[in-house]
Amino acid sequence: MSSYLVYTDSGADLPQEIYARYDIRIVPMDYLLNGESITFDTKAPDHNEHCDALYAAQKNNADVHTSQITPYRYIDTWTPELQKGYDILYISFSSGMSATYQNAQNAADQLKDDFPDRTIECVDSLAATGGQGVITYCAAMNQANGMSLEENAAWLREKIPYMCHRFTVGDLGYLHKGGRVSAAVALIGGVLDIKPLLIIDDEGKLEMVGKARGRNAALKGLLKDYVAEMGVEGVPKVVFITHTSLYKEADHLADMLRQVAEPGTEVYTICETPIIGVHTGPDFFSICGWGKRRKRK
Repeated sequence: MSSYLVYTDSGADLPQEIYARYDIRIVPMDYLLNGESITFDTKAPDHNEHCDALYAAQKNNADVHTSQITPYRYIDTWTPELQKGYDILYISFSSGMSATYQNAQNAADQLKDDFPDRTIECVDSLAATGGQGVITYCAAMNQANGMSLEENAAWLREKIPYMCHRFTVGDLGYLHKGGRVSAAVALIGGVLDIKPLLIIDDEGKLEMVGKARGRNAALKGLLKDYVAEMGVEGVPKVVFITHTSLYKEADHLADMLRQVAEPGTEVYTICETPIIGVHTGPDFFSICGWGKRRKRK
């Protein structure tokens, strides 16, 4: 059995201490800030500085956009490792919100012609931000515990339907601009300080499932939904809270979550990657962890 590397992309959020603990690799993604193209690696030491700069710029009406990872970037990133004899396990940003997964699969198909003895497994996380991060963290733990690439990929695909995202944003206009929600849904967030409560459904797409009056009520709603769904067997007890440079509020939410979570649950707070933050805007919180079910249409 050959050694393999665990990869994700800049759509995932993981704490820096987990990157330091495991050899998790990143396929970087690009975003545009006022016309300047920035390549973002979530494990870079200046992660928070990049995030803080973006969310401050958004508050000043900066022009921001993202772009998909091209097949060529995957090929350039993976080829040197395949030449060294490594196999690849890649956990991608949700196919329900981007063509990133399909581009990765196209790259893998091309590389298999040049490296017929190597294995490249692309796993669609149907997730983003902290959800994609938790899935990747579990993949790294599985690898460290001796799970083969094939076993790991099968485990992830079995468990992904139980990865739950609960989040709120300050302005649905950002999600509408990126094509993630309809214009009708986007109007709701501007009415009387109404904060939408959203999830990522089983197709990896965004869905609004509730509303709250003000940020505090929204955060309590996220926490209530987390408590209702916790208690899944056979998965690590870990929760990622992601936010847009709202460090104090995120720490407070983490403290509240620790009071109600199952004993032994790891709770981390992470400043959200700009790749997702471009679309959520500068007033975002999420709670991501394993749940008894992901909403199904």
